[in-house]
Amino acid sequence: MTRVNPHLILGAGVAGLSAAFHLREPYRIFEATDEYGGVAGSLKIGGFLFDHAIHVLYTRDPYAEKLIRYLLHDNFQKHTRSSWVYSCGRYIQYPYQAHMYGLPDAVIKDNLEGLAVAIEGKNKVPPANFEEWIVSTFGPGIARNFMIPFNEKVWASDLRTMGFDWIADRVTVPDFNDVLEGSRTPSTTQYGPNAEFWYPRSGGMSALTTALAKQVRPVETGMRCVMIDLKHRQAYFEKGECYGYSTLISTLPLPRLISLLGEGVPDEIRDRAAALRSNRVITVNIGVARPNISNMHWVYLPDRDVEFHRISFPTNFSDSVAPPNTSSILVEYSESDTRTISRKDLIERTIATLIKLNILEPEDLVLCSNSFVIDPAYVIPNLDHKEAVKEILSWLRSVGIYSCGRFGTWEYLNMDHSLLSGKEAAEMATHANAVAVEF
Repeated sequence: MTRVNPHLILGAGVAGLSAAFHLREPYRIFEATDEYGGVAGSLKIGGFLFDHAIHVLYTRDPYAEKLIRYLLHDNFQKHTRSSWVYSCGRYIQYPYQAHMYGLPDAVIKDNLEGLAVAIEGKNKVPPANFEEWIVSTFGPGIARNFMIPFNEKVWASDLRTMGFDWIADRVTVPDFNDVLEGSRTPSTTQYGPNAEFWYPRSGGMSALTTALAKQVRPVETGMRCVMIDLKHRQAYFEKGECYGYSTLISTLPLPRLISLLGEGVPDEIRDRAAALRSNRVITVNIGVARPNISNMHWVYLPDRDVEFHRISFPTNFSDSVAPPNTSSILVEYSESDTRTISRKDLIERTIATLIKLNILEPEDLVLCSNSFVIDPAYVIPNLDHKEAVKEILSWLRSVGIYSCGRFGTWEYLNMDHSLLSGKEAAEMATHANAVAVEF
């Protein structure tokens, strides 16, 4: 027998939980896995707590800030970012383009000359793809020495196949005089929206989703949706359950959501969804029996002779994520259908590279280690990404489905954006202009 609920929510990550938090009408929230939290979850290994890749909190939106502070209460601490780039065998402050002091003289010269050329001819030929945007914005030197190799590792993709309209406010474009100054002397100037960020005192980043989950109806886990009947507005689940709905809020990746809808999906919508691309992130998590391994929060690694693209040090976010007198390290690799990472001896390779980078010492005792796959991890914006997603989301709304979150809107959303995306879905599902919860 089909049970009817006004609203069904598929997925209990940040966006799905936020949608539930902001709904003022009856709903049920389902999660396919055994735990809620999604990409923003955490895992415990041998007394250590590791987030699913690096996550920090920051926002420019007053409502998002108020909500985050309400949810975390006093489980909340502010950090001044300590982020670095390891290039040419040296550590320089991030962002690379503003802190080149310490790089080889030839590299600095190449970078500055290229940036001068970019500034002089910046608007002559509009870029057609992400790689062209990098070269036209930063010049061939910075593009060659940092931006292109680093982004190729992060996205595991040919940058010429990617758009660049997603990049606003994400990459610092400093004044040339600041770049020049940062190449001559050490600079302490911080750039970017996460120059200061927040992190929970305890519980890792899953503290946020745990706090959200306490504010909503119980999440029904182990409930994988296998089919959605558009005509009768019914959702079918792997264990045989069937629920009717008036509106459906989904955080599922758009290609998967469209695949569940069966008949009734226009061919152009199905084709648009099938063309969407994403990558996977493989994390290697390591607990070490030595305190204060590093004073950095995270490091970017553009050089092609290093497989992974980022290292972070969770114990510098909060000392509650590891036993006393230990340190933790989280290493991130990216792969896609066009660039894969060998799983053979992955942890051993990672440790060996960390020793070469002088982060680990050969005699360090590794207390725990594991690898974890996030799939999908980042959406890869195709050249027609914006138009394609707009068409898909518009059609979904026309059949009573409101898609939200990083994968539900197929956008590079930060944590605050995901919270707001869930709120927006709740507004649309209830046809409300503003579903602002009083707290």
